Amino acid sequence: MADEPSPTPESWEQIVARFARFSGVVGEVDDPLTWGLDLVEEEVTGAADSDDPTEERFLRSYRTFSGETVEVETLRVPATPAQVEDIVRAACSGALVAPLHADVDPAAPPEITDVADLAESYQDYRSAMRAIVAEVDDVPCETRQFRVDGTATRCMRVTVRNVTAVYSPAADRAVVVTGPTDLVDRVDVVTRPIRNLLHGEEGPRF
Repeated sequence: MADEPSPTPESWEQIVARFARFSGVVGEVDDPLTWGLDLVEEEVTGAADSDDPTEERFLRSYRTFSGETVEVETLRVPATPAQVEDIVRAACSGALVAPLHADVDPAAPPEITDVADLAESYQDYRSAMRAIVAEVDDVPCETRQFRVDGTATRCMRVTVRNVTAVYSPAADRAVVVTGPTDLVDRVDVVTRPIRNLLHGEEGPRF
């Protein structure tokens, strides 16, 4: 069977068009170096034509010098009250599952990875993922103060294994902040007009 062609990378024009849907303000960590954070990812996630508009988000992902991750996702459309709990639980589960991704690569070619070992590893990964989701679902959510743009608001959050995910209103949108609990509780999250922080002058203009 012929190999399937690799997907064509997005052009700068396509990337700019995706970012343009987020015209307005998005969330970021203010002065990330204060907290030992380095911005490593900046992208729009989710599908524009999804039945659930909260799936389309602007993601900024930061990493500490020790490899911990803090993510600030801006929802283009705020969630309804009924959606918030599912959103924070999914964010917390995703953060806890993320380290497992390095343990199995379903796309690895057979000459590099034994197929039987890969299948076993993948099944272990799926089992671990289900266990993490179940663990997060068993922990009650709580409502506590969280500051965005210097204003404290009571927000829903969940904490499992020292990883916290919190949903907060932000301007006319909302943000989901996920990461180690001590960092989530201390970082300053602000909203600013969308711009390219990661690529600077060489990146697309928003």
